[in-house]
Amino acid sequence: MAALDLWLQRPPEEAHLFNPAFLGSLTFEFAKEFQKSKPAGVPLTLIPIALTVALHRQTRARLPHSTVSSLYEWMQDHEDTLIGFAERVSGLMPFVREALLFSLHHNALRFGEGHEVACGELKTHFSAPFRRDTTAEIKETIDRTKFMARWFAKSGSESSILACWGVRP
Repeated sequence: MAALDLWLQRPPEEAHLFNPAFLGSLTFEFAKEFQKSKPAGVPLTLIPIALTVALHRQTRARLPHSTVSSLYEWMQDHEDTLIGFAERVSGLMPFVREALLFSLHHNALRFGEGHEVACGELKTHFSAPFRRDTTAEIKETIDRTKFMARWFAKSGSESSILACWGVRP
């Protein structure tokens, strides 16, 4: 497990894109959207998968536009998206962990039953003014994160979703 650099020693791009507040807000949006179908919360193991996909431009651009598309059929047709996926997840994990700790500390997220994560008291969604003033890429990342939540919520069990992405908990 790689340790994160001290905040002031991080490259500016890394500090901006992977800051705990931004990733925490993405996670909040993911959990909020997932909880619409499964109120107990989102399995903790699905969060790094969804964020890795949503933050990776090439994979994000190839996602279907509707949850009618089967996750499993899509993966069969896009197996090449798994090339380098494990490395991307591993590289993002320290930032996801930092974002989860930040969000849990600020009560934006909370633990539910078992290893499920649910929305907390503090609402850390992306506001309309933020979405209006941000870049198209950030808007797309937010939208695709929410899409991943809806897609995962209707795609079966946690273990089958993880297996589809080639991940073992």
